[in-house]
Amino acid sequence: MTQAMQSQDPLKPGYPFNAHLVAGITPIVKGGELDFWIDRPNGLKGYIINMTVSGAGLVFPGTDQERTVAKGDMMILPASAVHDYGRHPDYHNWYHRWIYFRPRATWHDWLDWTDKHMNVGFLSLSKQPSDVEANVIDGLFQNVEQNSKRQSILSEELSLNLLEQILIRCRELDHSKPMEPIDARILRACQFIHDNIASELTIDELAQVACMSQSRFSHLFKQQKNVSVRQWIEDQRIALARQLLITTDLAINQVAQYLGYQDALYFSRVFKKNLGESPREFRQSQR
Repeated sequence: MTQAMQSQDPLKPGYPFNAHLVAGITPIVKGGELDFWIDRPNGLKGYIINMTVSGAGLVFPGTDQERTVAKGDMMILPASAVHDYGRHPDYHNWYHRWIYFRPRATWHDWLDWTDKHMNVGFLSLSKQPSDVEANVIDGLFQNVEQNSKRQSILSEELSLNLLEQILIRCRELDHSKPMEPIDARILRACQFIHDNIASELTIDELAQVACMSQSRFSHLFKQQKNVSVRQWIEDQRIALARQLLITTDLAINQVAQYLGYQDALYFSRVFKKNLGESPREFRQSQR
């Protein structure tokens, strides 16, 4: 198989992982074609969430952070985290489901698992009282993979929705991490942003909606959402832009105006900064 062909297969070396979401299962068998070590010292641009369904893998071998992942064990590898894993030498196989994705800003808290080693999060579903959660999450992984391969303008959105369910369930099962409810004032401001997404929103205006001082509002917003107010507004606009580019025939400048960007070139620069491609390139890739 040539390198060019290999680069089209996410299970083989050389795959660029430049999509927003890719999913699959890696069936590693001792001595088989896929029985090689994953060594990415600089990680990837996006995240990978991984669930072992058979056999076992070994992570960070030969270090004080070495971990074995067996059936029901999960990993989440953030962007740029070191990838150093493969089939455990004491096991004949390692089958693991995985999803590569670019996270939404609202997911930040769900991506930060308590049990971390070298910035990689670990969660064991086998320690739960029953197999129900493991079976549900396994089914969601399969649904993400199936939907990510469909030729539909909304297949990626549906896949992201299913992935969100996986992340929320994992967050619920991470019992060592306390749940922090979102302050009602921040929720009110977020709803105001959604209702006025095309407006020139200011911190002062949002602070008034939340009945707080500007400094207190900005601090509490970042504390609860893990991103600044400005970044959160931008993330919401880009998320809506993606939907409009996929589901409508609006021109790029019309999409920009709909979202409150008076300068279409500036909108294109912001879009490319967030997603790595221009609005036009993104639209073409979805057809």
